[in-house]
Amino acid sequence: MVSSFGLVTLALDLMPLGVCKWDLAGLLQTPGSLEDLSRERLDELLASLPTATGKRVSAADWDLAFQRADAELIALQAMGASVVSIFDERCSYPGRLQECYRPPLVLEVLGDASVLVRNAVALVGSRKATPEGLRTASDLAGQLSRAGLVIVSGLAYGIDKAAHVGCLDAEGATIAVLGSGIDNIYPSAHENVARRIVESGGAVVSEFHLGTQPAPYTFPQRNRVISGLSLGVIVVEAARDSGSLLTANFALEQNREVFAVPGSIYAANHTGTNALIRSGATLVQDVNDILSELPGFGPSPATSAASRITERDALVLRAIRDGQTSVDLLCQRLQWSTADVLAVITRLEVAGLLLRSGADTFTAIGPGTDGA
Repeated sequence: MVSSFGLVTLALDLMPLGVCKWDLAGLLQTPGSLEDLSRERLDELLASLPTATGKRVSAADWDLAFQRADAELIALQAMGASVVSIFDERCSYPGRLQECYRPPLVLEVLGDASVLVRNAVALVGSRKATPEGLRTASDLAGQLSRAGLVIVSGLAYGIDKAAHVGCLDAEGATIAVLGSGIDNIYPSAHENVARRIVESGGAVVSEFHLGTQPAPYTFPQRNRVISGLSLGVIVVEAARDSGSLLTANFALEQNREVFAVPGSIYAANHTGTNALIRSGATLVQDVNDILSELPGFGPSPATSAASRITERDALVLRAIRDGQTSVDLLCQRLQWSTADVLAVITRLEVAGLLLRSGADTFTAIGPGTDGA
């Protein structure tokens, strides 16, 4: 579906207006202002804006913008893509995003555009994630999607991909926000994930025009959209200079909830998340720590600790209570691989059944290990 204001909005976005285009958009919200827009009327509006002093749109710029917008619409329709305009009703353009500072004038969407207006949470983190972090992101995404939330992330390596895949494996809907045009999936290695997102009722979204290549400036812009679409942002793993912290900062500016999964003080991938917790982010040990902070949601009985304990979980909990409190000791006791032990430990930590009390030391705090 193409927005009824798609052509005009694309053209405005393609004109050399700079940052004053957002002030201009505010003046064009009145009924009929877009349908009757002419170059002369645009210049009149620009003349009334302090941010547009001396700025005018030439006839050549006007014509070129509409020619490019028309060509882009034809290309988007050929791709089966949608166009959502900031001038559309709230049932089309996400209201949470519209409330943010300088929201995108237009969103180009592969997939189901209606998913953009559903309740969503963002799940982000390190591109160089640990196996534990990947499992945590996947588990949380699956549990949150089963609670009725859409999962938003950036399709990057590491935590982002794990969040998308965890949601898809739980048969949920997920949104991938790109730092490139939707005709240029980045990284290209994740084209299959993007295809699966679209086929499963989710969406691949960008505010950038077709042909836009990823660049250093596009990712911060992408991050503000990730947080803007969401009720809150969950950071799973993040180093001190991680881009995920920028997403969390955008969330704070947008009055969104910020959550962080804690980790070892010795792990570089947790310096950023631990700092977020120190600054007031909600500490996440269980999916209910997230759900209980979101309006309209609450702790889910289906995710109670007892209902999540499997036989393998119980074996690990019992071994830890018997004194095998490190990964190496657990591997020796259970005769499992390190990856198998870490997978169960991560699941138990997310479920709130296990507490990391040192760099490689764990304490069982969950119930129900007797007789398993």
